Amino acid sequence: MAKLGIGRGPDSVLLPFFSHQVIEYLASLYLLQVGATMGGKVAVPCYVLGALILAAATFSGKPLGGGRLPRSMHRFVDLALLAGVAATPFLFGFNDDPKALVRVEGLAVALALLAWVTNYNPPQPGQVKEIAREFKGVAPRMAGRAVGRRASKRRPQR
Repeated sequence: MAKLGIGRGPDSVLLPFFSHQVIEYLASLYLLQVGATMGGKVAVPCYVLGALILAAATFSGKPLGGGRLPRSMHRFVDLALLAGVAATPFLFGFNDDPKALVRVEGLAVALALLAWVTNYNPPQPGQVKEIAREFKGVAPRMAGRAVGRRASKRRPQR
């Protein structure tokens, strides 16, 4: 029987590291955007944290990183950055601005969930082929449904 909620049990589904890196790149861009739109005393801490998250994703290993940071160390860096993101509004005094507080603390919660559900282990030999084989069986059906729904919306009503 499947568990409800987010767990780390033997039957839980974990994100591959590839997805983790993509989400980290998006989170860094989000922080840079928050700094640019909010301005004032929010800007500099958001720029610095965005650059640090971008560097962590870039310097980690394959598939989307170019550095040699091992995944176990990357997990430690993720937790340190998570603590930094969560503490930033209080350390830099913009916790009285509700928009900035919600944006930064919401990102901290999202990064905590990301760290919780990520599989930091390196891929096993043949795992990529297995994922591709499963996707090959499901992808045409999903594409057909999407095209069918799109085409049905274009037909004129009689």
